[in-house]
Order: sequence, then structure tokens, then C-alpha cells
Amino acid sequence: MKYLNLLAIAMLAVAFTACSDEPKSTYTREFNMIYPQHAAGHKSISKIEKIYENGAKAVAEASYDGDHLKTVTATYIDKTGSVYNEETIHFDYKNGAIICDKKIQPVTYAFEVNNQGSIIKLTNVTTSRTASALSYGAGNQLEVAQVVTPSSTNVTKMHWDNNSIAYWNYYAISKTDSVAYDYTQAIPNKGGVDVIGNNPFTFTSLVCEIIRNAGLYGATSAYLPSVIKTDGRTDPETGEFVLKAYAINYTLDADGYVTSYTTSENPKYTVKYTYR
Repeated sequence: MKYLNLLAIAMLAVAFTACSDEPKSTYTREFNMIYPQHAAGHKSISKIEKIYENGAKAVAEASYDGDHLKTVTATYIDKTGSVYNEETIHFDYKNGAIICDKKIQPVTYAFEVNNQGSIIKLTNVTTSRTASALSYGAGNQLEVAQVVTPSSTNVTKMHWDNNSIAYWNYYAISKTDSVAYDYTQAIPNKGGVDVIGNNPFTFTSLVCEIIRNAGLYGATSAYLPSVIKTDGRTDPETGEFVLKAYAINYTLDADGYVTSYTTSENPKYTVKYTYR
């Protein structure tokens, strides 16, 4: 009898583990997905690791159904080694939904795409509220992204030059922000990775990186920046708003794909990429 009880407990544990990997949503609708098309040489990211000098790190891992992004699992660990946030994002292309199993609160978004398969709108299916709206310009380059909450609408405007992001500006009720890039080394972005410091929309930064790599947020920069300009402040003498420049150092594999980069920002960190 004791053996049977232990066997039942073990089977229940296996069943629970299997169920926990499935999306927790019953949302359905008629939806016709248009899948993004990638340029020759594009590589899909299977893992991103962001590792800080103080020991904190964030890890995002992606799985695919053929060529299409299926899930992203992200884990965030503080410098003591404790997990302080984790989430799994499921992509349901049949019903046009993104199902988020978050530690804080699960949520399901219905999404719409343009004729190139890039997301133009996310709607919270529980509240029917728009969560974000995105518009694209020439070359399917993201130009304006609005992130909507019950109390505010935050806007990011992106500016492109030579098919790469030159700078972006962020506008919110109590905050503005800017990031600019220099491309003096002109390293081709063969794998389609996201540029450092790009503003995230609705999801966390690493999740957005993988979504961009999958083409669901439009085109990625044709080149990788050699300098990021951020940490904006107002010069006390001139009253001018200035950005601080930080160098970016890339490690490339034998075929020219980025495997990692570091910056001189404080705190310093390294980002590592693994491709399928």
C-alpha cells in the first residue's frame, strides 16, 4: 500500500509538471496569421544571458515550432542568487494570442499584425484594454510605440538612418528619456540581434529582444552600434540636455555573428547569445 501511495504521488508530480508547461488560457478566435520573413543569413536566438559584474543576471530561453517563435522563458536573479522574477510567454498563432504566465500575475494578450507579420496592437483580453499600439515605416521599421496603462500612455519614437536605429525618445507623464547610437565601426548585424539599450514594450527587455529577433516587432538594425549614448542629464552650466557615451565591444564568431558584447556602462555587464 505504501508503494502504491508513493507511486500515485510521483505520477501526480509528473502530471503537474507537464501541465505547468502548457498555456493557461482558453482564449479562442478566428485569426489569420501572417508570419515574418527573414533576410538571408538570419539566425534565431535560442538563449540570451545578461550577466552583471555584481553577480546578478537575467536569462531568456526560446523554443520554436519550425521557424516560428513558440515560447520565451525569462528568469531574473539578483546578486545574492535569489530569483526575483520569472515568466513564460507562449505564442498562439492559431488564435492570435500571447499568453503570459507571470510570477506576479498571468495575462493574455490578443495581437494584430501588419502585412509583414509584425505586431501592431496588443489587447488585454480580460479588460479589453489596448496594452500597446505600434506603427512602422519604410522597410517595416518600428517608428512609434505606445504603451497604454489605465492611468497613462507612454510613447517611444524611434528614428532610423541607413536602416539602423539612430536614436529614440521616450515620453511619459513624469519622465522623458533618450538613447542615441554611433555606428563608426559599421558591424553588419548578421544574426538580427537587438541593439543594446533598445526600449522594451509591454514585455521585459530580454523577451522583447527575442521578439524582435523573430521579426514580430519589425526590422532590426542593419548594423551594430559601436557606441551607446544614454544617462541623459541637463548640463548645469549650459542648460543643455546631454547624453553620456559608452563604448560597446563585440565578440564575433568565425562567420561574423555576435556571440557576446560588453559595455563601459556602470554597472558593467556582458550579454551572451546562443543561436539555434
